[in-house]
Amino acid sequence: MILCLNLNAAIDKTIVVSSFEINKIHRPESMIALAGGKGCNVARALRKLGEAPVISGWVGGYAGQFIEQELHREGIQTDFIHTDFESRTCTSILDPEKQTLTEIYELGEPVPAVKVDELRAHIRAIIGNYRAVTLSGSLPPGVPVDFYARVIEIAKEANVLTFLDSSGEALRKGAEATPFFIKPNETEAKSLLGIEPQHSMDFAQAAVEVSARYKTHVLLSMGARGAIAAKGQEVFIVKSPTVEAKSAVGSGDCMLAGLSYGFLQGLSFQQALIYGVAAGTANTLSIGAGQFKIDDFERLRNEVQISTQPV
Repeated sequence: MILCLNLNAAIDKTIVVSSFEINKIHRPESMIALAGGKGCNVARALRKLGEAPVISGWVGGYAGQFIEQELHREGIQTDFIHTDFESRTCTSILDPEKQTLTEIYELGEPVPAVKVDELRAHIRAIIGNYRAVTLSGSLPPGVPVDFYARVIEIAKEANVLTFLDSSGEALRKGAEATPFFIKPNETEAKSLLGIEPQHSMDFAQAAVEVSARYKTHVLLSMGARGAIAAKGQEVFIVKSPTVEAKSAVGSGDCMLAGLSYGFLQGLSFQQALIYGVAAGTANTLSIGAGQFKIDDFERLRNEVQISTQPV
């Protein structure tokens, strides 16, 4: 089983509005509300792939009840720590005509120190039941920036694989704890290497440098162009199939799900990369994170191209 940490849980609403404009009243064409947060997206994708994930983190209030109930309705197990405050709601406005995505994410309430300690102790108690743990998303207010790092250390002590996908100091501290795999995007890779945001970056060289500096495997996402991975000095170029995308929301999370699933299936490094990119690409064909069709994944898995590149 895979434990998916979802520390910043939310109700994720995706509203489809053609010709969206500010200062106007709109009648949405459709709306989907899901249990959200990046860890939920990862778990949803893992279940699509045939895995039995369990989600842990903090939830509270009526929104927290909805999140748990929605996950159970989808057949996903939960192991949350409950709080006294309301979980947040995040809204994405998708305009298919203009091909724009406007996102409004609530910050959420600070997590009390006692609840931080409770979750950390709980993870230590249960981590041995899992083969891998995914650590996804930003940290809520009140949570120490080294929280992911401490969880990675706990997991490594139990010989559990760790897959990290975060940003800012949470990513940096987590990377310093040498997880098995990290999945930064361009902005996050620049931050890890101390490159100014406005400066250009050689993706292949950056992946190798991140891998060497933090002693970890790296999948550097390049969006629709695919990804570049590094395993020490080995570099792999992974090209995504060309598709008519409907929404990219949650595609990075699905990529992490495909990647972790591939490794737990005993696949080679290259094949696990293909699983990750295929899952991320399949997700763009549906509205709603992790809602891809398994047939799309299987088809795209055979269309992903991978090659090596000298550095």
